[in-house]
Amino acid sequence: MPKLLPCPSCNYARSWVIRRYHRKCKQCRKEWSPRTFHPVLPFRLSRREWLRLIEVFLRDHTILAVTNECHLAYRTAQAAILRIRRKMATVKLEPFCLVVEADGTYIGGAWKNKPAWIRRRYRVKRGRGTNKQAIFGLMQRYPPQVKAWLVKNEKAVTTIPLINSQVRKGSLIFTDGHKGYRRLPKYGYHHDWVDHEKGEYVKGIVHTQTLDGYWGLLKNRLDRTGGVRRSFIHLYLAEHQWRYNHHHLSRKQQAKLIYQLLTD
Repeated sequence: MPKLLPCPSCNYARSWVIRRYHRKCKQCRKEWSPRTFHPVLPFRLSRREWLRLIEVFLRDHTILAVTNECHLAYRTAQAAILRIRRKMATVKLEPFCLVVEADGTYIGGAWKNKPAWIRRRYRVKRGRGTNKQAIFGLMQRYPPQVKAWLVKNEKAVTTIPLINSQVRKGSLIFTDGHKGYRRLPKYGYHHDWVDHEKGEYVKGIVHTQTLDGYWGLLKNRLDRTGGVRRSFIHLYLAEHQWRYNHHHLSRKQQAKLIYQLLTD
C-alpha cells in the first residue's frame, strides 16, 4: 500500500493530485506540493523565507515590518513571531557562578493613564506592595547573562528558590538592602548588599547597577511596544532576555540560532 502524504496545513493524510505534482487536501481543501520543503509546520515558508523573516524581526521588532518586507499576511506574520517568542522562552541557561546580582522591579503603565475604574478601585503605592506586575531577575557579570521570572511578590519565600535553581553554591551574590536576602548565607552563598533606602548604590564592587540597567532596557522596549497583554508578558520577557544573552552575536548568527530552535 503506498505511503499516504500528510497535508502540511492540517496533517490530514487524504489528498488527491490536481496538477504538476500539486495535491489538494480532502479536509482543509488547501493545495500543496510534496516537492516543496516546509521546515516549520504548519507554515508554508521555505528556509530562506524563515531566515529573512527572523532577520527582519530581530532588526525591527514589529509584526508590521515583517508583513511589509516579507510580503506575508498579517496573521501569518503574527503567528510566526508568536512561535519564535515561544521557542525563545524554552531556552535553558547554564547555572550562574562567580559574581551574580539579584534584584526585582515592577512593570505597568503610568497611573494617570489607567482607566478611571482602576484608579478608583485600587490604591496607589510605589515599590513593594504595588499592584503592578513584579519581576525578579539574576545577572551574571562574567560573562554577562540574565535570567528573569514573573513573580507574585519579592518575598524570600518566592525569590530564594529561584536563586537556588539558577546560581551555584559558593557564588557571590550582591543585592539591595531587602532583609529577605540576608538568609542567603544559610543556603551556601556569599552575600553582600547596598542599602538603597539610605542612598547607598555603589560600595566598591558591590552594586546592582548592571541589573538595573537591564531593567531600564526592558521597560523602554515594552514602552515602545505600546502595551502588552498580561497573558503575553512572559513571552516578551523571554524575547528580551534572549536578545540580551546573545547580543554579542551578529544578526545572521542570531537568525540561524532561532531557526535551529524552530526546527528542533
